[in-house]
Amino acid sequence: MTLPAIGLMIAAAWAARMWPAQRRNALLAISLTALFALHADQGVYTAAVLSGAAVILVAGVWLIVTEQAAPTWTTPEGRKRAALILIIAVIGVFAALKLPMAGQVGAVFSLPSGWAWIGFSYLAFRLLHVLLDYRIGRAPGLSLPDFALYALFFPAIPAGPIARVEVFAKELRATPGPLTPALRRLMRGVFKKFVLADGLALFALSEALAADARTGGIGAAAALWIAVYAYALRLFWDFSGYTDIAIGIGMVAGIKLPENFESPYLKSNLNAFWNNWHITLSMWFRAYVFMPISRTLMSTRLRSQREIVVLIAQVSTMVLIGLWHGAALNFVLWGLWHGVGLWVWRQYAERARDWDARIAEQPRLQRLIRAGGVVVTFHYVCIGWVFFALPSSDLIGKVLLGLIGRAA
Repeated sequence: MTLPAIGLMIAAAWAARMWPAQRRNALLAISLTALFALHADQGVYTAAVLSGAAVILVAGVWLIVTEQAAPTWTTPEGRKRAALILIIAVIGVFAALKLPMAGQVGAVFSLPSGWAWIGFSYLAFRLLHVLLDYRIGRAPGLSLPDFALYALFFPAIPAGPIARVEVFAKELRATPGPLTPALRRLMRGVFKKFVLADGLALFALSEALAADARTGGIGAAAALWIAVYAYALRLFWDFSGYTDIAIGIGMVAGIKLPENFESPYLKSNLNAFWNNWHITLSMWFRAYVFMPISRTLMSTRLRSQREIVVLIAQVSTMVLIGLWHGAALNFVLWGLWHGVGLWVWRQYAERARDWDARIAEQPRLQRLIRAGGVVVTFHYVCIGWVFFALPSSDLIGKVLLGLIGRAA
């Protein structure tokens, strides 16, 4: 996302705001135009195919969840079958985009090599949210234009956040708030993304930096830690900066998108970190992956082994979040790192309740322990970013050894 593109989105959102009687229609037209523009550098044909496919998919989901596609789908059994078919289809498209078969799929539609369906994962999360809720009897009850705007709302398509359909529907009908907070949010997001994040990119951990890095000794270890810290902050400011921009543009248009980051690096344990890092994604996976896996396993003979159930569900959820970022071993390792870490924290928290209660009576000691928790959690997350940033297991091993002063 470039500054000129952001400027155009702000101008478009402001224009829609100034046309209150047709705000919804204006925002939908802007969203469809933005969807095409996101893919325009891949060619007009590719942009038309991908934008058209997104619109058709959204319309198909709407037909099912509003029970207007066929009379038989109004029965509970038919509703579940129809929703399940589309759930499988959306997940199948998502898997195809993440796996090497994406090029083959693109060739079927005469798309150029290296084509990319920008923002599809966030579109998929919104549609899956609606379909999964529909399977348990919760229908959104929106018109097709309202539903299409929810699924394709232009500031949130490239990188979220992931709004819930019922919350978005309320925002769509709310009176737009003042512009000053929106502009402040936009300025903060632009500064974080284009000044802080882009500045840190010059010396943050990367594949090239890891390949050229010296290892062995305190000096080399310190240099690697600086690169890892820079990567952690760059990732946060890049992602949270775009979230601020998306929320700010939404506020200009009169729609408040959900918060996605709440000072995650200042949390004193890993569970709190994940409750405040990419909040909408974490909530989505908790509701639609972790809880269903847990419920399913608790209905088996494993129900007597509750902590084993939690471990399996936690690791599975985090590995899937890793694979969402890319179908590669390093993302699996990153997911395992966090899944196991969350489970270990749960074991500690369960056993330390009495001790925590006693510590609560000593405020100074409590603050000291909390500060220590922040330091430990931040470094645990930073080590996880090594897996996330580097695609090669050799480079991961080299950096991890280098961080403790060992030569690779």
